[in-house]
Amino acid sequence: MLLQERSELLALNSKEITSLLEARATSEANFTDKYLQSVETFAANLEELRHADAEEYQVLKIKLESDIAVLEQHLEQMRATYQLNAEKLEYNYRVLLERDAENTATINQQKRKLSRQHDVLSHLKQKYQATDTKFSEENSKLTDEYKRTTEQFKDLQAKFRHFGKVDAQKYTQLWHLQQEEAVGLAKQLLAADRVVHEQQLGWQWQGPDEAIFISPHDVQASATSAAGAAAATAAGASSDGSTQGDQQQQPQHSTAAFSASGGTNEVSEEESLGTDRDRSANTG
Repeated sequence: MLLQERSELLALNSKEITSLLEARATSEANFTDKYLQSVETFAANLEELRHADAEEYQVLKIKLESDIAVLEQHLEQMRATYQLNAEKLEYNYRVLLERDAENTATINQQKRKLSRQHDVLSHLKQKYQATDTKFSEENSKLTDEYKRTTEQFKDLQAKFRHFGKVDAQKYTQLWHLQQEEAVGLAKQLLAADRVVHEQQLGWQWQGPDEAIFISPHDVQASATSAAGAAAATAAGASSDGSTQGDQQQQPQHSTAAFSASGGTNEVSEEESLGTDRDRSANTG
């Protein structure tokens, strides 16, 4: 019984071990197949990645080489530009040094010139002050002389008008005396003429107009008096205005002009008086 059970148990264990071994072998075979498939798949993928990376590497290599060439060219350009700028800066620096030296010399020269100009200005100021003082004194003297001359001229005008008025009155009185005598004789002649015409000749006699007995000198004298009064008023106002203006600016020129105008008026009045005297002498 025991042997049979043992035999059965061994047989059962053998079957179980055999089935387990077969399952293990099957599992190992499946694992090996899967492993081989995975290896083939990974190898294919790796080959594809190698091929793709090789192309990308070539593109990237070409791009980087072109970038390196461009950068090297740009570097050469920058070196040339740097060299050119360095030369320009060196040249400009030398030019600025020369200009600075020239400007320094010019500044020193201008300082010396400015010092000389200050000396000249000081001398001119002193000369101006001396000249201004001199001409101020001369102007004051000329102003005083002008005032004195103006007063003398006004006195002379007053005397001239006084004597002219006296002479005119005398001349008028003499004229009226001679006029009365002449009018009386003329009326006697007209009466005799009337007698001759009416009694001797039998003609109708017509006497002249009474206006002929009015002296034209009376009319002229009245007009002359009015004109003289207006002229004297205007001359007085003009002399006052010119006196004030000349005292402020140039008395010597105004004195000459005023004296010239006064002399002209004096000559005109003397000529008029001389003409009246000649008429009086002719009438007498």
